[in-house]
Amino acid sequence: MKMKRGDMKAFQELFVKYGERLYEFSFSYLKESFVAEEIVQDVFLRIWEMKDDLDEDRSFKSFIYQMTVNKVFNHMKHQVVRQKYEKYILNFNHSFGDSPEAQLQLSELDARIRSLLEKIPEQQRNVFKLSRVEGLSNPEIAEQLGLSIRTVENQIYRTTKYLKEHLKGEYLFILFCLCQGILPFC
Repeated sequence: MKMKRGDMKAFQELFVKYGERLYEFSFSYLKESFVAEEIVQDVFLRIWEMKDDLDEDRSFKSFIYQMTVNKVFNHMKHQVVRQKYEKYILNFNHSFGDSPEAQLQLSELDARIRSLLEKIPEQQRNVFKLSRVEGLSNPEIAEQLGLSIRTVENQIYRTTKYLKEHLKGEYLFILFCLCQGILPFC
């Protein structure tokens, strides 16, 4: 494969051959032009970054479509989390309103979580924020930070355990939502 040797023309030919089809595929699921374009760009960027490791015996078409499917489903999963969060916030605000007591509790919880997170190692904190605030999947975090997926899973587990231990039941429901990715930091 010429692209494996850094041939930009070969890379451009692959983009011309597959780019529009991948866009149409992504758009058919997401119905958002900008997001579909972004996914195609991410897929080709990733292909270029890993060009040295491409398996020439594996079907490139299958490989690139699998990458696209994964990115589409990760985006859809993130949207579900965002919708759950928005629904939760609406219900929370409706149930508790803007009462000073509710606002004080949320403010205290936010301060406690931020304070606790400042006490853990920076990498562990970054992994947790990328997961729970940004909604990235473990493979996306691993790729972005140059870590193994197992390391990412371990960091998230350790941070969640640490928060649960130090909050000892205070604001347990909200913490549960936070750790499940339903409620990001206030």
